[in-house]
Amino acid sequence: MRKWFLSFIVACLIMPVGHANAVSKELVGKCGHWLGDALNVGWSRSHISKLDYVMWRESRCLPNAFNSKDPNGGSKGLMQINQFWCLPSRYFPSGWLQSQGVLRSCTQLSNPVINLRAALAIFEYSQERNNNGWQPWGK
Repeated sequence: MRKWFLSFIVACLIMPVGHANAVSKELVGKCGHWLGDALNVGWSRSHISKLDYVMWRESRCLPNAFNSKDPNGGSKGLMQINQFWCLPSRYFPSGWLQSQGVLRSCTQLSNPVINLRAALAIFEYSQERNNNGWQPWGK
């Protein structure tokens, strides 16, 4: 019992903190309440300021934002991920984001954590391919 309790205490001490405490005051911007989640899914602190700007520009920080005027079924969520990334295609029968293990269906793009994870996958793909991770957002 004592060993279990000690393991539990150690696990609590090293566990990542929630987004409310994860972001220092200088990183909090217009979408500050989502930036801790961004860090938790793997976004780099060096990208947080621009990520905040893009989230504000794309969705006004609203996780349920939807732009039906975008092609391929519209764009969803905090980062306005175009559904092109999760629709079946010739090369990715289940969708590119599904092939990366980010989500199971396009409807999950309204979940802010999944949206940030999808945005990171797209950012990294674009960084590798175009040397500009922000290109999918026109930056």
